[in-house]
Amino acid sequence: MPWFSWVVSNVLLALLLALAAWFMQRWLRRPAIAHILWVLVLVKLVTPPLVSVPLRESSGNTACQNGACLCGPHSSGVPLPSAGKGVWILLAAWLVGAAGTGWIAWCRWARFRRLMAHARPTPPEWQSLAARLASELSIRQPPEILAVPGRLPPLVIPGRRRPRMLLPMALMHQLNASQRVALLLHELVHIKRGDHLVRMLELAVSVVYWWLPIVSLIGRQLRSCEEACCDAAVVAHLPQARRGYAKLLLDVLDFVNPLPGQAVPQATAMSAGNDLEQRLLAILDAKVTRHTWLVGSFAVGLACVILPCGLRYDFVGRPALAATSAEREPAAGPSRLPSRADECEPPVVKNLCCPS
Repeated sequence: MPWFSWVVSNVLLALLLALAAWFMQRWLRRPAIAHILWVLVLVKLVTPPLVSVPLRESSGNTACQNGACLCGPHSSGVPLPSAGKGVWILLAAWLVGAAGTGWIAWCRWARFRRLMAHARPTPPEWQSLAARLASELSIRQPPEILAVPGRLPPLVIPGRRRPRMLLPMALMHQLNASQRVALLLHELVHIKRGDHLVRMLELAVSVVYWWLPIVSLIGRQLRSCEEACCDAAVVAHLPQARRGYAKLLLDVLDFVNPLPGQAVPQATAMSAGNDLEQRLLAILDAKVTRHTWLVGSFAVGLACVILPCGLRYDFVGRPALAATSAEREPAAGPSRLPSRADECEPPVVKNLCCPS
């Protein structure tokens, strides 16, 4: 089954890319490059292979043994093996699971939409401050900023025309002027990077590959890289407000605690508590880090080369299909001399695929 081989090939190559992304994130401490690699892992899972890379060359006899030659004896009248029926059963179970996962995500989004009905525009000072910061970040269209009730973290979600930034009302009244700037700047960097669009890709992959545990791991690593990149951007923009920004991060985590895990899969939340100690150390560290762009460019280039590829392996050792006696031996009958009509007939080309 071609689709089954595509899935196996995509999963294996995606695991290879995930290993490179994990190495870039954990060992080389390059969250921006690791984020690109994690996104390419998601893209690889849903991209059909365009270039086939054979792992084992096969001859025509092996193709006949596998029943994939589509020659005369094997093209018709061959019953479907039990393994092929099992593959179709797996496909049906896969589709049912994907439909169930998509329905659960839709129900969670519908509950969140009911909360959005209570959202109100933020005060004018927040709107003007966000517009100024968006202009400094070269964001063409500022997002729609709304204040929502409840103990939710600051969120960025996709909108119809422009992204939406959701800020909790109770938290907005607790922030001073510098913390307001840092909070809006953090969320605007998310929008400039397009992290809210990555959430849509992550949701689509999680629905399709609901049975693959690595998808949830990829989502956590993506959010960790996004938060690290946004922290670095805020610190670079406000180098004198390191301690205030670190305190803001702790205040946000304390405000949303306890918070259930990722209630809205389409949202990019500021309250990602993974690697909190590492984030705080990176925020308070005043050292200028040198970026190894050579290693990052090589990793991203190699990932882009692997992206359109697919693995092809021809399995050997399957029993050959038995040919009938009529196919192996000519029909018995009296011999006759060739006539003129026989001489006019075109010669029969022997099937080179099957030695029959």
